[in-house]
Amino acid sequence: MAVASTDAVVAATDASTASSADERISHRGPMRRWLATPEIGALIGAIIVWAFFWGNGNTFGNAGSTLNWLDVAAPTGIMAVAVALLMIGGEFDLSAGVITGASAILIGLFSKHFMGEGVNIGLAIGAAFLAAIALGWFNGTMVNRTGLPSFIVTLASFFVLQGIMLVMSQRVAKKVQVSEIDEQRGFAFFKNWVAHEWRPQYFTGRNVVFLTLCFVGVSLFAIGLMEQSFVRRRTANPAGALAGLIGIALALFGFNRLLNTDGVSQNVTWGVASAAGVVLAAAGFGLFRYDRRSLPAARGGLPKAASLRLGLGLAAAAIACLVPIPFDRDEGQPILTWMSSGFRPIIAILAAIVGVGLAWRAGISGLRARPGAKSVLKLSAGSAYTGLVVMVGLLSFLQLSTVQALRAILMMAAGGAAFVLLLSARGHAGRSSAMWQMLIGVLTSVAAVVVALVVRHDAGAVRFRTGLCTAIIVIAVFQLVNTLVEVFFAKRHVAEPAADRFGRWCVRVGAALACSGVAIRLIWSNPNEEQAAAIKAAGGKVAQNVLRQTVVWWILVTVIGTLVLTKSKWGNWIFSVGGNKDAARAIGVPANKVKVGLFMTVSVCGCLAGTLVALRYGTVQANYGVGLEFEFIIAAVIGGNLLTGGYGSVVGASIGAAIMAMSGNGIQVTGWDYNGRFAFLGGVLLLSVLVNNFTRKKAMEAR
Repeated sequence: MAVASTDAVVAATDASTASSADERISHRGPMRRWLATPEIGALIGAIIVWAFFWGNGNTFGNAGSTLNWLDVAAPTGIMAVAVALLMIGGEFDLSAGVITGASAILIGLFSKHFMGEGVNIGLAIGAAFLAAIALGWFNGTMVNRTGLPSFIVTLASFFVLQGIMLVMSQRVAKKVQVSEIDEQRGFAFFKNWVAHEWRPQYFTGRNVVFLTLCFVGVSLFAIGLMEQSFVRRRTANPAGALAGLIGIALALFGFNRLLNTDGVSQNVTWGVASAAGVVLAAAGFGLFRYDRRSLPAARGGLPKAASLRLGLGLAAAAIACLVPIPFDRDEGQPILTWMSSGFRPIIAILAAIVGVGLAWRAGISGLRARPGAKSVLKLSAGSAYTGLVVMVGLLSFLQLSTVQALRAILMMAAGGAAFVLLLSARGHAGRSSAMWQMLIGVLTSVAAVVVALVVRHDAGAVRFRTGLCTAIIVIAVFQLVNTLVEVFFAKRHVAEPAADRFGRWCVRVGAALACSGVAIRLIWSNPNEEQAAAIKAAGGKVAQNVLRQTVVWWILVTVIGTLVLTKSKWGNWIFSVGGNKDAARAIGVPANKVKVGLFMTVSVCGCLAGTLVALRYGTVQANYGVGLEFEFIIAAVIGGNLLTGGYGSVVGASIGAAIMAMSGNGIQVTGWDYNGRFAFLGGVLLLSVLVNNFTRKKAMEAR
C-alpha cells in the first residue's frame, strides 16, 4: 500500500508538472493570449502611428481630425474586412477595388439614364447589388471549375469591369464620369437612411459623462484582467473591501479636485492623491478577492539578464532626459547642415564601419564553414557594399531630417526603449526574487515620472506639457499597480471557467464603456448655439465636425465579420479551406461553397462601399477604385492576415485600414509632402509582416 501511495503521488506530481509545462493544457493569462493574436501587431502599430502624428501635427488627435480620418478609413475598412475573410480562405480578389467604382457608376447610370428618364435610386442600388452578387458568384465559380489561380481570374474581371464602366459612362453620359446623382429621385431618402451625417452639439455634462464612462470602463477592464489572472480566495476579506472603497473615494476626490484647480502645487498634490487612491483601490480589491502569493526567498543577487536590461533601461531613460540639452526644439535646419563640417566625415566613417562590421559578423559563420580566398573576397566585397549603403543611408537621413525631428525621434525612441527594457528586467528578476521584481517595478514607474516631468519642463506646446505628461504619469501609475498585484497575489495556472467567464465579461463591458466615453467626447464636440454665437462675436470661425454613417457601416461590417469568423461553423470552414482545401473537403467541409461565398462577400461589400461613395459625393469618376485593391490587401496584411491563407483576423484588417487613414491624414496635418505617404505605408507594411510572422510563430508554439 505504501508503494502504491508513493507511486500515485509521483504520478500526480508528474502530471502536475506536465500540465504546467505543456501550454496546450495549461492556463494562459489574458496578456499572453492577446500577445498571440494576429491583430496584436496592428494594434501596437496603430498606437505608435497615432502617437507619432499626434506629436508632430498640431491638430492631429482633436475631434475634427479624428472624425476626418475615420470617414476616410471607413470604405477601406469595409473592404478590408471582406478581403481579409477571402485571404484567410486562401484566395485573392484583384477586382475588389474596381467593384466599388463600378457599383457607384452603375447606380448613377441607372438612376439618371435607364429607360431614358432613369429610375428611383433605390432600384438602381438594388440592381447594383444584384450585379455585384453575380460577379462574385462568377469569380468563385471560375476559380473552382477551372482550377486557375484567383489572381488570374480576378485580374481578368478587373480589366473587363474597368473597360465596361469606361465605355458605358462614355456612351451613355458622354463623359468618363457620372454626375448629378444627388438630383435623382429617391436620393434624399436613401441619403438620410444609408449615408446620414450627424452634427451633434455640445451638451452640458458631456465631460462628466465622458470621464464617468472612462473611469468605470477602465475599472471593469482591470477587474476583468485580474479575474483571469489570479487565484480567488475561498472567503472574502472585509478589510480588503474597506481599503478598496477608501482608495476609490480618494481617487475620485483627488481627480475631481485636480480638474477644478490650477497651479503646479495643486496639480501635484491632487495628482499624487489620485495616484495613491488608484494604488490603494487595486491593492484593497486584491486583498478582498484573491489569495496572497507565497513569496519565495531570494536566490542570490539580481540575475545577469535582468541586471543587463536594468542598466540599459536606465541609460535609455537618461538619454531621453538629456536629449533636449544639445538639440534646440526650435532649430529647423537639416541635421547635416546643423552639425559642424569637420564632424560630418567622422559620422560618415563611423556609419561605414558599423555597416562593414554588421555584414562581417553576419557572414563570418559562412566563411568558417567554407574557408578560402573566394569566400574571403566575397565577404569583403559584400561588407564593403553594406558599409557604403549604411553610410549613404545615414547621410541621406541627416540631410532630409531636421534637428526638431531628430530631437523628437530620439526622445520617443529612448523613452520607449527604456520602458520596454525595464519591464523586461522586471520580468526576469521576478523569476528568482519578488523583492527585486518589486524594486525594479517601482524604479520603472519613477523613471517614467521623471521623463514625464522632463517633457513638461521642456515642451513648448500645451498638448505636450499637459496631455503627454499626464499620459506618461498615468502609464507609470498603472505599471506600479501591475507590479504590486503581480508580486503580492497568487497567479493562476489552471483554468477556472466561472472566473474566466466573469473576467471576459468585465473586459468586454469595460472596453465598450471606455470606447463609448471616447466616442461621446469626439462626436458631441460641436459648439451649441450660445457657444457658437460667442465664437462669432469674438471674430472666430465656428467649425462643424461631422460623423458620417459610413463609419457606422464599417463598425457593423467588422462586428458581423468577427462573429462569422469566430462564432460560427462558417468561420471554422474558412480557416480550414484556407489552411488546406483538400484536407478540409476530406472532413466534409463544403470547400467550393465556402470559396464562392467569400468571393460574393467581397463583391457585396464592394457594392456597399460604392453605394456610400455615390451617396456621399453625388459624382463618380469612371476609373474610381482602380488601384484600391492593393490598399485593401495592404490593410489586411497589416492586420495580421497571411498571404498564404488559413490565419488572420477581421479586427486586424479594420485596424490596418485605420493605420492607413491615419498616415494620410497625419502627413497632411504635419505639412509634409503627401507623396511620402507611400513610403510610410511601405515601411509599415514590411514591419507589420515581420511582426505578424513573429506573433504567428509564438501562437503556433503556444498551441
